[in-house]
Amino acid sequence: MKFAIRADASREIGHGHVMRCLALAAALRSHGAETVFLCRTLPGDACDAIRGAGHRVLPINADTPEADAAASRAALAEPVDWLVVDHYALDARWARAMRPSCRGFMAIDDIADRELDCDLLLDQNWHDQPALRYAGRIPKDAEGLFGPRWALLREEFARARAGMRQRDGRIRRVLVCFGGGDAPNATGAVLDAIAGVPGITLDVVVGAANPHVAALQAQCAALGAAPPTVGANDMAARMVAADLFVGAGGSMSWERACLGLPGITLPIADNQRELCSRIAAAGEGIDLGSADAQAIARLPGLLRDLIGDPSRVRMLGEGFARRCDGRGAARVAARLLGAAAGEASNGSAEDVWMEV
Repeated sequence: MKFAIRADASREIGHGHVMRCLALAAALRSHGAETVFLCRTLPGDACDAIRGAGHRVLPINADTPEADAAASRAALAEPVDWLVVDHYALDARWARAMRPSCRGFMAIDDIADRELDCDLLLDQNWHDQPALRYAGRIPKDAEGLFGPRWALLREEFARARAGMRQRDGRIRRVLVCFGGGDAPNATGAVLDAIAGVPGITLDVVVGAANPHVAALQAQCAALGAAPPTVGANDMAARMVAADLFVGAGGSMSWERACLGLPGITLPIADNQRELCSRIAAAGEGIDLGSADAQAIARLPGLLRDLIGDPSRVRMLGEGFARRCDGRGAARVAARLLGAAAGEASNGSAEDVWMEV
């Protein structure tokens, strides 16, 4: 089977859309499927990372949805079995224009703010009534896959979960990461705030699209911390080694859940806020609401409190670990390939809360 995936990454967009699509593409290729990505070439894009993972990239140079659809149709030499789109700027009009180029259409979304024309919808985030969020926004006969049961994570996370150590709640190593872009440089502000907290080692990870790499390298050197890792390809191992996470929300939330890594979140994008708040309300994380100066000023005291309360830290991670088992990409791939007919979700409690 042939699959085309339309997703973009940049310094402003971040890399979350492409990263979850890469996880799906890898799962599809493990079953012998052919995959190709359709991407705009943008500052800080992920085209090299996609190629490095073994997938073709067809460049789409267009700045309107109409032009994007025309360029995407032209790039695809022949119809594909499935077209997957993960893009907030593309809606039902784009999808309808693309219908001649595919036999099936899957949309990946988590903000439910526009009409989508699709046969299959994936929203991997946690909502009480996920189907209601899309009522009137997707075709009545579209199938929905809802909740972190379907979260698109790379296979390395499920493998790491299987052999993961049991955390004791003590904080010795803190992973700091704000995703692929971090245009506001929340990373630098957080480092200034917590570098003086005694007894911890910082593991700082920044994306290849981060425009502040040189400044962060100098900052880490001045603070006596290890230099930041740029474009880490071993995030599962780093999360296993860490005792606490400090950073943004987004797709990393489900990576952390899979590995039971408790965290303090400071969202840097509006679409991250609801999930971070919900996780905190469930007692499975701590959310400071945003990465502004006031929130960051609270970090040192909060971190010291957690260092002195290992039982709380342990419970945060244990509760979060029940949300996601890391096998979502395999489930979605099986559904697309027709090997798991009838496994789709209807928004039941099982999809929102998993005992694993």
